[in-house]
Amino acid sequence: MLRSLALVIGCYVLSVVLVLLTDPLLSALFPGDFVAGRIPSTPPLLASTGLFILISILCAWLCARHARSNAWRHVLWFLVLGELMGIAATIPNWSRGWPHWYQLSWLLSWPVSCWLGWRLATRAQTGADAEPVP
Repeated sequence: MLRSLALVIGCYVLSVVLVLLTDPLLSALFPGDFVAGRIPSTPPLLASTGLFILISILCAWLCARHARSNAWRHVLWFLVLGELMGIAATIPNWSRGWPHWYQLSWLLSWPVSCWLGWRLATRAQTGADAEPVP
């Protein structure tokens, strides 16, 4: 139980850290547009959303891959934790000038990304458990 809890929380914290680490990359790709204290234009927001989706898939895959049993249950709790934290972050920031599509895209893409990460992990495990080729 404790290991499962640590796995889910650890994967979520990793996703947050990786998303925060994309800020310097986005600042380099979009100089002057992706800076602190200013709302970026649409292209950096799209790039940010794309990176978020990739990170979400990776972290869900890690969560499923390292679960000893019931990978789907671990990813489900990872999904629930992410959605709750996403909603908690969206509500106070809703009226701060950021485009609503940006916040909603993160909330709506999270479950899909978690599902994709789980599917990739279970597909890899199924392939590894297949009969060896002589």
